[in-house]
Amino acid sequence: MADIDWEAIDKKLPTGPDSESKKKRKEIFSRFDNGNGILSYAEVEKGIRGVLKIEEFNGAKPAIMQAYKIARNSQPSTRTDGKGDDYIELKEFRFFLLSLRQYFAYYVAFRHADADSDHRISLEEFKNAKESVEKWV
Repeated sequence: MADIDWEAIDKKLPTGPDSESKKKRKEIFSRFDNGNGILSYAEVEKGIRGVLKIEEFNGAKPAIMQAYKIARNSQPSTRTDGKGDDYIELKEFRFFLLSLRQYFAYYVAFRHADADSDHRISLEEFKNAKESVEKWV
């Protein structure tokens, strides 16, 4: 995780409650969106690559998918077409960005701890990575 520039990532994810962050989020949402006011997983994935351009997220599909799943149901939809709860709406986008950052940190910590790359963490791997993971997550 030492090779990841967390500060640069945080700058690209406007998650603050201030008006400048809200303005940036709305702009990013609009650039992700295909024009229907909701974001599908495909739009999110494409937007992360093409709009946010956070190279560290390449290959981090599990983190992106979990952030997407939790964000799309974070607030009840007020859409009348019945599609809102299956997609991310603007009012859920801040929560998505916060979740994306957090799940990406978990993803990186897991990959670091999984020394033999078997997609599982043994007790020994966990003990060896415990101190580092506590600092990062």
